[in-house]
Parts: sequence; structure tokens; C-alpha cells
Amino acid sequence: MLTDRKELLNKLRQLPSLPLVLQELILSFKNSNLDTVSLAHTIEHDQGLSAKVLRIANSSFYGLPRKVGSIRDAVTVLGFDTIRSLVLSAGVINAFQPSPGSLFDRKAYWQKCFRVATISNSLAGNLPEGKRLAFTSGMFYEIGLLILDLCIPQQFSSILQQQANSKLSLLELQESELGFNHFNIGADVLHLWNFPEEIELLVRHWNKPDLQIESDPLVCIVHIAAAIEDGLKGDEQLKNLCNIWCSTTPITWKQIEASMPSLEELEEFYQYEK
Repeated sequence: MLTDRKELLNKLRQLPSLPLVLQELILSFKNSNLDTVSLAHTIEHDQGLSAKVLRIANSSFYGLPRKVGSIRDAVTVLGFDTIRSLVLSAGVINAFQPSPGSLFDRKAYWQKCFRVATISNSLAGNLPEGKRLAFTSGMFYEIGLLILDLCIPQQFSSILQQQANSKLSLLELQESELGFNHFNIGADVLHLWNFPEEIELLVRHWNKPDLQIESDPLVCIVHIAAAIEDGLKGDEQLKNLCNIWCSTTPITWKQIEASMPSLEELEEFYQYEK
């Protein structure tokens, strides 16, 4: 049985390390002068990931007017953050295979993350600083769940089974059984992987935006996106959820609804990510 977060992180270190191309992409967050050619060149080192990214870029979800035939074209059309995020998420899937007998539904997990990333990206378009890191934050906002499944699959499956059989929340069960939650371990892992501090803090705090909202609107963006994914609808609920942010950053439910991928697009996304 797991005893603490330190032990879990030690288990993670025993797994295969992230592929070099992913490590280079994570380091690229710190390079403000990175250009399209450099980013494309890094991704093209891994032909398998390159092929996946091109299939995603050419999928019905993005609805591009023409097919993109190179990573450089994909970066130009979809932007640095989106392409980098897609490569990182696909790379993590490839690097860490599902645990046999696990109750954790990876398909539902990645589809949920993609929806939150897409909605976050749409919301962030209303910020003065634009969409930087929004899509990546959405893709990795619940990375702690995947880490629990990778490092303690039997114990995590037991927690998921208890959740299914009770009215307790997943967070309550994690705190009771493990002494910590997936927000904390997810942030710990992103720190270990050298992700930007903004994303690390986002993963740790997105579920409690009142503590961070004035200094970090990205936290509130992902909080709202996650609430929408969980069923929030309509302009009034949107305003009530995060009054401070919404009062200075107008966004309508119509705009959000337009950004949501359909079930068919989610299925298509997952097939490309596998």
C-alpha cells in the first residue's frame, strides 16, 4: 500500500522516462523566441508523433480549408500552443501504456481533457494576453488521475470502485485512502517533468479559483471550462460561477457552445490519440 506522495513519485521515476522529443518540447515553453521552423523540427524527430499530429490537424474538428502536409504548416495554421499540446498528450499516451485490469477509463479521460482544453482555449481568447498556455493547461489539468493509474493501479481502481458504490466524491476518497489528492500529485509530476510553473500552479489550484483568480485568470478559465464539461449551461450560470472574472472578461454561452467538440469529433480525436 502507498504511504505518501514521495513514495508515489519514486514509483513514477521507475517507469520509462519521457521520450526526448517530449522533454525538448517541454523545455520549449521557456524559449520565448521559438519559431515555427524550430518547433516543427523538434516534433519531426518522432515520425510516429508527427503522423498523429497531422491526422489530428486534418480531422473534421479543425475543419481546415485545405489539408496540411507538414508539421510546419500545422504549427502555422493551428498555433504553437495547440500543436505542442497535442504532441505532448499523444506522447504521454504512447509512453505510458494502460495498466492491466485497471478501472480507469482512459478514453473518457482524454476526451474530457480535450473538451476542457478546447473550451479553455475559447475562453482565453478574451484575455489581453491571448491564448498562451490555455490549451495545454486544459489537456493536463487532471494529469494526476493518469499518474495514480500508472503508479498505483490496484489501489486507484479500489478507490474508483468505492466511488461507484458510494455517494462519496473522488476527492474525499483520495484524501481518506491516500492522504493527498490528484491535484497535488499532478502538480508534483509536472514539476518533475519541468513544465512551466504557470501550468503546475494551474493543476494544483484550478478547483479552487477563489484563491488565485485575481493573480491568475488562467486558473479561473480552466475552472469554468471544467464546470461546463461537468454540465454547467447558460449565461446566468456562467456569470454566477466566476463573477469577478466574467465581469471584466465578457463571454457568452453562445460563444462557448460553438467551441465544444461534438461526440463524433471526440471519438475521432481519441482514435488519433491512441
